[in-house]
Parts: sequence; structure tokens; C-alpha cells
Amino acid sequence: MRILVIGAGALGGYYGGMLVKGGADVTFLVRPRRAAQLAQRGLIIRTFNSEFATPVKTVQAGALDGPYDVVLLACKAYDLSGAIDDFAPALAADGAVLPVLNRINHIDALSDRFGTALVLGGMMIVGAALTEDGEIVMTGHGTGQTVFGEFAGERSARCELIGAALAAGGVQSTVSNDIVADMWAKFCGMAANVAIATLTRARAGEIAATTAGATFVAATIDESARVCAAAGHPTPNAMRELLLGMWAQAGSDYRPSTLYDIENGRPTEGDHIIGDMVRRADRLGVDAPILRAALCNFQVYETRRHAALKQGPAPG
Repeated sequence: MRILVIGAGALGGYYGGMLVKGGADVTFLVRPRRAAQLAQRGLIIRTFNSEFATPVKTVQAGALDGPYDVVLLACKAYDLSGAIDDFAPALAADGAVLPVLNRINHIDALSDRFGTALVLGGMMIVGAALTEDGEIVMTGHGTGQTVFGEFAGERSARCELIGAALAAGGVQSTVSNDIVADMWAKFCGMAANVAIATLTRARAGEIAATTAGATFVAATIDESARVCAAAGHPTPNAMRELLLGMWAQAGSDYRPSTLYDIENGRPTEGDHIIGDMVRRADRLGVDAPILRAALCNFQVYETRRHAALKQGPAPG
């Protein structure tokens, strides 16, 4: 089974690295800068008590040597369209695309391009961050869940093979019989987390230390859940409790990756997550003032970021 991992950032690097550790045939589709990093230092994954380092195979767009049986799609949401164009020629005719993105509407884009039979659903709650020097650091936040499956709900042979390959590298996963519900639960949680962090510009521990934090966090989670319920996908109480617990941990440095992007002046997935949720709320007639405030915040941030890019670096 040949596996192509799109991107070697936090999630792509983690899952691809663990697959390599388990002996899978893995190639990373990366940009030139990341390819140079990986060629020089290899792929490095750190946990609080261990390090895994390995050389990896990389390829760049336009030079794919397919076919690949599985494409693990781990790019940022704003790179999805270009990524699809890049890997499409290399996907086997009977292959599978397994996305691990922080959104929900990417499934439509993938199904429109490749047909529903080639697209799997995935939901991961794994804490990982990519450092400036290219190392992947496992933060320990989240549940560590890795869930994927067929949209029809059956336990297919290809899902069993992917699960076995992950397990060989030390990643325990679950093949879901209702991956749609799992993905919507993650989407609800991600939207709430991103809104909370964006509006406060704070880590979980900082919010937990305030008197207003718990009420604000609960209101944001419940607002996101109301939108999902109106769309026909009620959020399990277990997800609500998980989110409440994450933001109530004293001293926790948890932050979603979107806040990390803001703090470092990078493009964000704000419109793909919060914007999507607000547009759904509008269509469904759900009042979503907190999510709308977060979207406004993202739009102001992007306007300022683009203006700064046009001005260029400061003299001297």
C-alpha cells in the first residue's frame, strides 16, 4: 500500500511519521522549503519523554510518481484547491482520500472531484505543533482520538488496512460506523475553540483564571452546538464536556492552531471554520452573535495582514 501524505506540518508530519515508523511506504508531497528541511534533518517528532527521527521520502508538485493507494490529506483549508490539483493525477483509480482537516465542507469538494466512492471521512483530536525549525511537538492536548471510516458506515477492507498501518506505528485508531456524526462533533468543537481563542487571544489557563471565562466558554460552545443541531447534527454531550474541561484547566497552555497562526502573522482558516459556521447559521435562522464577532475579528486581522504585506518590511 503506497501512501501519499499531503503536507508535512503538525498533523501530516505526525501521521506520516508514525506510518513510516510502522514500516509503511510513505511519501510526503511538500513545498521546496519543507523539502529542504526534511532532507537536511529528517522528520522529527517529539513528545514529553521521547523523540522519533527518521529520513523520509518527499516529492514536489508536478513530479509525482503515482499511483498511490491512499492520499492522507493534511493541508490547511486555504490550500485545499491547489492540493487537490497537485495530487489528483497520482491517486490510484481504486484509491482512497483520507482528509484530516479542521472543517466539514471539504468533503463536498473532494467528492465532486473524485466521486464519493474514493473519499473517506476522518476526525482527529490530536495536539501537535510545528516549530520554526521544522520539528513536530506533541502537546498532549486533546484526547488523542483518531477516527475514520466509510460514509456508508461499513467496515471496508481499505479502512482495516489503514488502521493496521497506523497501529503498526503506534497510533490506535477507530473505524467509525457513523463518521458523519463524528466529523460534525469535531466541527462544532473546533468552531467553538477557534472563536474562544480568537476573541480572547488567550491560552486556556489564562481564561480559566478569570471570573468570566467559564460562562463565556459555555456560551460559545452552546452557540456552536445550536447551529450544528439546526443543520441536523446534534453535538454529543461528551464533546461539550470535553471542551468545557479543556478550557477550565488551570495553567494550561492549550490554544488551537489558528491562534498560533494569528500570533505569528500567518494566514488562517478562520473563514473556513468560523465563516462556514456563521453562513450556516444565517441560512438556518440561528442567532450566532459570538461566532459572528469572531468572524469579524478574523476579517479585521486578514485586512491588516494583507496591508502589512503590501507595505513590506520596515526600513532598517
